[in-house]
Amino acid sequence: MKNCLALAMILSGVLFCACSKSNDTVRMVYDVENYIESRPDSALAVLQNLDQTQLVSDKDKAKYALYLSMALDKNYIDKTDFEVLQPALDYFSKHGSATDKLRTFYYQGRIYQNSGDNENALSSFVVSMNFGESSLDTLTKARNLFAQSSIYKGLYNWEKTIEASSEAASYYKAKSMYNPYMDCIGYIINTNSISGDYNSALRYLEENKKYIPLINIPTKSNYYSLCLVSLSGHVPDTYILDLLKEYQDNVPVEYINWISVAKLYLEMHDYTNALYYLELTDQRAKKENKLQYYSILSLIYDGLDNSNKALEAYKNYISISDSLDLVIFKHDTQFIEERYNLELSALKEKQKKNLIVSIAALLLIALSAAAAQIYNRLKISKMEYKLLYAQMEVERDNLNALLSKSQDLNEAAVAAVADRLKLLNKFFTAYISDNYEIDRKASKEMESLLDNKEEFMNSTRLAFTGTHPKFIQYLEEKGLTEWEINYCCLYALGLKGKEVGAYMKMRSHYNNSSIIREKLGIGEHDTNLGIYIRRLLENAS
Repeated sequence: MKNCLALAMILSGVLFCACSKSNDTVRMVYDVENYIESRPDSALAVLQNLDQTQLVSDKDKAKYALYLSMALDKNYIDKTDFEVLQPALDYFSKHGSATDKLRTFYYQGRIYQNSGDNENALSSFVVSMNFGESSLDTLTKARNLFAQSSIYKGLYNWEKTIEASSEAASYYKAKSMYNPYMDCIGYIINTNSISGDYNSALRYLEENKKYIPLINIPTKSNYYSLCLVSLSGHVPDTYILDLLKEYQDNVPVEYINWISVAKLYLEMHDYTNALYYLELTDQRAKKENKLQYYSILSLIYDGLDNSNKALEAYKNYISISDSLDLVIFKHDTQFIEERYNLELSALKEKQKKNLIVSIAALLLIALSAAAAQIYNRLKISKMEYKLLYAQMEVERDNLNALLSKSQDLNEAAVAAVADRLKLLNKFFTAYISDNYEIDRKASKEMESLLDNKEEFMNSTRLAFTGTHPKFIQYLEEKGLTEWEINYCCLYALGLKGKEVGAYMKMRSHYNNSSIIREKLGIGEHDTNLGIYIRRLLENAS
């Protein structure tokens, strides 16, 4: 009897200790929220050293997964898979508070963003804001909106970029978090400048000068540097020099971005000062920005009529550029494989829709820049899908009208436009009749055309000759060869530089861009070549 009683007491003690240990672990998980913002490194250390086997309920496991994902992100450890976050996604997609959902889907978006999948990243950020509408966690909302703004900027959607950045800024300002607030303001100034709204950029700059004393040195340096680069060449030099003096007065020498300062003097054709300030760049900054460094150095020496050093710097620039192209190619290949493993089932479901959308957009790119952007990003909703075909209808009518005046076009242009109209009508027939067999045959024709790169590029140029003759005439007058015009037409379709290189399988396509830039009279850093070509197309319409 005594032995049984003793055994019972021992078992009770063991159970009590086990429960106590489990409770301590759970308490430590939930306690992380109290200091994860101020001490993210401590939060990560605590979470990584906890015994996860003590977490029994799905809710506790989900909380652990969410806080660990947050801690990793705050410590600049970029995850590209869902191994850590998955328990939180499984649980908080159906349970939990608005804040839990807001955070979970925001960090899902961050993972997609880390892996270069901006489409799913943006979708996750939007879902996060919808689920978390009633949440009081305005800090996560601010981060969400700022992340959205960076994606919209990559899509050249200036309005949404500024809208999201402004809303994020208001959240940060309400919490008196002036470092991220000024990051948002800098982003708005830069976006306004890129879109050509320099008055708004200047207004934001002047209105927010009062907050500059409230931000730390690195943020201050980044802010001044971004503002100077954004406005240089678009406002009087005296204003730029006054702003530069503010930069140097308010930021210690070791934090100043001398490459940006040199670029300002380069744009003012003050090559002596440009070289002087560029040489102040420390080794770390040279290593991190070596492509920009050698590009500016080459232009400075060219301005100083030192052709030997200009050529040497340009050779370094080309060598680094080619190396970076290779790294980007390998990086993209790695992420393609990771995303395939993560999203296999989703891709299968979307396969038919994406195929149809891709083909339809490819047909339209020679006729409409807007449709080209839709193709490049494959973000067409059902409503947009219908709108795309409505646009195709307009383009079909325009092409028919163009062919009725075929006496004004050369024979090759007429043939190119007629061939595209014929293919366009096949897709219309498939769309209206829902006949997959017709769609499949049309798809085969498009695949065959795309596989023959030379034929596709020539026919695209001829189609542009018919639809936008002034555009082609302008390029010819600038001395571009037929091949270079073909190359420009790929940009006119809405493709980016990396996508042009991928299609043509040319790692050194930047060399071609440099030659074309020179013939068009635009500097290496004046504007993005793709944007310039598309604006040229619009102006020539």
